[in-house]
Amino acid sequence: MNVSDDERGPPRSDFSGDLGERLENAPADERVYRTALELTSPTRVVEVAERADCSKNSARRHLRRLADIGVLTRVTENPEAFERNESYFEWRRLNRLSELDDDEYRDRLGELLSEDETYRETYDVETPDEIDPLEYGEYGDAEKVWLDLNNWTAIRREIRDLRRSRRESPVDEGVA
Repeated sequence: MNVSDDERGPPRSDFSGDLGERLENAPADERVYRTALELTSPTRVVEVAERADCSKNSARRHLRRLADIGVLTRVTENPEAFERNESYFEWRRLNRLSELDDDEYRDRLGELLSEDETYRETYDVETPDEIDPLEYGEYGDAEKVWLDLNNWTAIRREIRDLRRSRRESPVDEGVA
């Protein structure tokens, strides 16, 4: 059974060596795939080949395959450049969330809504966008406020995604 990197989760501490060492011994297709996951801006084949430590032809072949299945988008033809297809990763995320059973869904949504409420009370606003990061003084340390705002944004995104994942099959959430 082939398990994707997203489904495996973070590397466990019982693995010896660092990620670089583990990738060094991985097949070229896996090295290209892991490199491709980081392509948040158009990246030429030659750069992917360098980062994945493989030939340009091998990188090109694997990048094209990843583009064919929707993981990547070919941005330019000459020179050939690719980037992550964010809609593919959003689809995968929503698909995984839709597989939560009803209890897991309610529990996770309840936790997130509780955290959202805590942030609303802490900052006395409805959304993190209402806080001007340059005027954080009344809320405390700039770094803590920045981290809170990023976390709050992520929480609200996950609430939205959880709800989107159940649009076709609504479940009584048991929360307001």
